[in-house]
Amino acid sequence: MVTPQEDHESIAQRLGAANLLAIRASTGLSQAQFAAAIGFSDRTLRRYEHGERELPQAARLTIIQLFKIDPLASDQMAAAIGLDGAELSPSATAVTGAEEDCWLKLRREGLESRERNYSPLGQHLLKARDYAFLSATLYFAAKHVALGLGLPFGFGVNGTDWAFIGAFCVIVLFLFSVVAELPVLKAARHILTGNRGRRAL
Repeated sequence: MVTPQEDHESIAQRLGAANLLAIRASTGLSQAQFAAAIGFSDRTLRRYEHGERELPQAARLTIIQLFKIDPLASDQMAAAIGLDGAELSPSATAVTGAEEDCWLKLRREGLESRERNYSPLGQHLLKARDYAFLSATLYFAAKHVALGLGLPFGFGVNGTDWAFIGAFCVIVLFLFSVVAELPVLKAARHILTGNRGRRAL
């Protein structure tokens, strides 16, 4: 009698075999070339393509990296065991990756907006403004921490920390222009929906 575990293994073998053949056909590589690309011998690849063995995770990741195709996609596996259309819960790693992708997307949109709306000189000036604002903010924050802890910090002349005053002026001068460029609404929406999603898990 076939156990559920053995049945699941056979499903993984069958899907892996069919997908391996399809992926190799789409690349136009010979069996020997495809085997070499993913680190298999010809004989080993034939066994996987015939469904005799389950594709190991290391080989799966190699194929994803090289050909951008998952030979054991989660939706296919779910459909094969009768969960077609089911919403699978993402792992913590998947959630983290999605969050990172969102912030990268927001940053890319900001850079593309600058390229569309400003000349190369204007883009360099905005970058200089960003660095000045960041430096001033970090100095201003560090000075406050040092004052709170009673530690000596700063560039004082005759008892006056002109760098602290300058940092404050830079922050006030550039604050509104920096905030105006930030995708505040998109970032807030992402944070709120992300928190709700984590609570639901």
